[in-house]
Amino acid sequence: MRAREAIAGHRERIPDGIDEGCSEWGPESSILCSDLQPFPPGGAIGWSTAPGVQGVPPRSHVQGQDLSSARSNTRASGAEYRNSQHAKPSALQQAVMKFAEHTSGYVIYPSVGTEFDSCDEAYEYYNLYSWECGFGIRWGKKRWSENRRKNNGPEAKPYQLSQDFYCSCRGKPDGNVKTSSSKTGCKAMLRVHRTSDDGWIVVEHISEHNHPLSETCGEKKHWPSHHHLDKYTRDLVRMLRENNIGITKLYTILGNFFGSMQNVPATKRCLKTLCQKINREQAEDDIKKTMDMIRELRKSDPGLLFSVDTDEDGRIKSLMWTNSRSRMQYEHFSDVVSFDTTFKTNLYDMPFGLFVGVNNHFQTVLLGGVLMTDEKIDSFKWVFREFASLMGGREPRTILTDQCRSMEVALAEEWQNTVHRWCKEFRDKFHLMLNEMLTIEEFEQSWAALLKEYGLQSNAFLSQIYETREKWVKSYFKGVFCARMTSTQRSESTNHMLKNILSPGCTLRQFLDQYMKMQYIRDEDENYEERRNKLNVKKMTVGGPLVVHAHKVYTLKVFALFCDLKEESEFYRATEVVQGKHYVAEHYDLNWVQRWCKGKYEVEVVERGGKYICECGLFEHFGLPCSHILRVMISIGVQQIPGDMVLQRWTKQARHLLPEELAQYRKDNPALMAQTYRHSSLMLKALHLVEMGDSNAESHTIAMQILDNGIESLHEVAKKKDGLGLGHPQAEVQLPILDGDQMDNFPERAPKRKKERGRPSNKRSKAGHEKLTRRPRFCSVCRSNKHTM
Repeated sequence: MRAREAIAGHRERIPDGIDEGCSEWGPESSILCSDLQPFPPGGAIGWSTAPGVQGVPPRSHVQGQDLSSARSNTRASGAEYRNSQHAKPSALQQAVMKFAEHTSGYVIYPSVGTEFDSCDEAYEYYNLYSWECGFGIRWGKKRWSENRRKNNGPEAKPYQLSQDFYCSCRGKPDGNVKTSSSKTGCKAMLRVHRTSDDGWIVVEHISEHNHPLSETCGEKKHWPSHHHLDKYTRDLVRMLRENNIGITKLYTILGNFFGSMQNVPATKRCLKTLCQKINREQAEDDIKKTMDMIRELRKSDPGLLFSVDTDEDGRIKSLMWTNSRSRMQYEHFSDVVSFDTTFKTNLYDMPFGLFVGVNNHFQTVLLGGVLMTDEKIDSFKWVFREFASLMGGREPRTILTDQCRSMEVALAEEWQNTVHRWCKEFRDKFHLMLNEMLTIEEFEQSWAALLKEYGLQSNAFLSQIYETREKWVKSYFKGVFCARMTSTQRSESTNHMLKNILSPGCTLRQFLDQYMKMQYIRDEDENYEERRNKLNVKKMTVGGPLVVHAHKVYTLKVFALFCDLKEESEFYRATEVVQGKHYVAEHYDLNWVQRWCKGKYEVEVVERGGKYICECGLFEHFGLPCSHILRVMISIGVQQIPGDMVLQRWTKQARHLLPEELAQYRKDNPALMAQTYRHSSLMLKALHLVEMGDSNAESHTIAMQILDNGIESLHEVAKKKDGLGLGHPQAEVQLPILDGDQMDNFPERAPKRKKERGRPSNKRSKAGHEKLTRRPRFCSVCRSNKHTM
């Protein structure tokens, strides 16, 4: 490293009189100066040494040179760039040509008299010089014309007369702040004045430094003036950060973008500072940006609905949203819903609740999201009440949650007709027991065996959850349809996907934006499965008549699950107990199953073969015939799965299912012809319009316009009732409409930001039973847990 002493005198300045009126330079600020005029055109100039420096010659001594290059004598106009009439090499071009002649010393040196077309060009020139030397620069003080103070009219605008550029080490460190500082009081600087033709000329240059200079390129890159990202690179950084790309990975991506890591025009610390600035910009006016985004989303999706709950200060307390796609999915697959609030990655540290279901392709579908400030009973009551309201007043048949007491109380009050079940969250053998267990007797035996094997008979936690086993053990709700979901795993899996694309400090607008992107990805996967099922017309010729029929009616994903059950049925044999009514399916080899599993299962045949009931309860729980029922069907020669045992939600025609209040209008319903002519004809026409409107995007838009215009036209006329219609007023549900008034009443204050020490955690929020308990302490001598002496 090269160390240089304090200024010894290598100082160049213009003759006295040019800037005498502004010789006092205080802290960095703009200074008004009436005595400072634009640099005069032409003339001989003699240079002298700096005042107070005796016997030290200046670095350059210039006499008799016309520095104005035949400029006009008129006063400068204050333009940002000089309008050059004669093409002449720039200062940088001249420096390169001179270096080509001498090939020694610095390539660039800002000597007194060097001219530039703009102030920015002077900065860039001095910055290149500082790179060669090994220091950084920053903008210093500037001086303005007197018109800034004495504005004699609208056209007499002030303009800049002088600009200083300082070494980055200029100034003194703040003694009150206990942090390291790079300020050493360095006096190195460059001063440029405006010329009468709006150019800029170097009038003073101090080149000596009182601090070590950087020698390697790696060191020089860490000076603030030597790392710069252009607008397009900053936009790329912004987009990558919005998708939760980490700083290190972002730095490597820019390395690939620029060809190598050495070519990246910024350091990793610079990127970190830029990302912090981006986060601050995005956090500004978050509510306004969120409202604007909702308006934009509603232009393409008029069915987007939201609900807001505020506190006593008018701040957002809870925010829930759903769109038309989610509401349509809920119409078809509202029988089972999973809800989880273990995600808390946002600027306001608000728990995020996600309602998800499962479609006929056995895929996860998003039904709605909610941001909450807390997880209290009143908050959950608002969530469940508003979710049912946004979904047309319909409550799910079954909901799966974690072991949250507040959630349990809220569900019991708001959704009294919904079956509430806890998820199972245990490992290894415990999971195996829950997955394989089928009856209450098997559970009791396996539970006792598990506690005995691991010596957990006195474990307080296991004793507590055993008392509430009807909430999470599948045996106790085998008659409840759960679409094979016995945990909130689908919710947590979706949360994990969302966490991968969200930064820990994201705003409300970013959160909503990324949620919509995630839903688009889910919809894309579902559309792919729909296309695959429609094109898969290959006939099955193996597996037997039941497999052929299942392939015809079920979706491909569900058909694969059916084939697994069919393969499992091969390990059973069916024995008739009561002719045509009662059978027993017995496993061939009990050594292949767990010791606490049953080897025999009773199957009843009701309604003359129209329905089969097995004691395992898999059909009631999942909606597919179990392996025991399939073995009985095969043994008695059944050719097709009975219609009552084909759950329409698993079939390829699941979305042709009408809502319950319109079930009587199915085209294959014989009772339809017995209704009044005008009602049935309207319904059939409407169904035909729906089928045509669902053909493509353009037809959908036209169909929606027709329906909107029709509803508007009939609104007043339909108020008159003649008593001959078949409408059902009690079935009508008022959906919330997102009109202009509701947008105007949107809260203007964002939720309170919770300030916590350290960086935001990216771990999911845990329920009380999952949190670590205090580690037991033992005596170091006798190993007793009753004392530590």
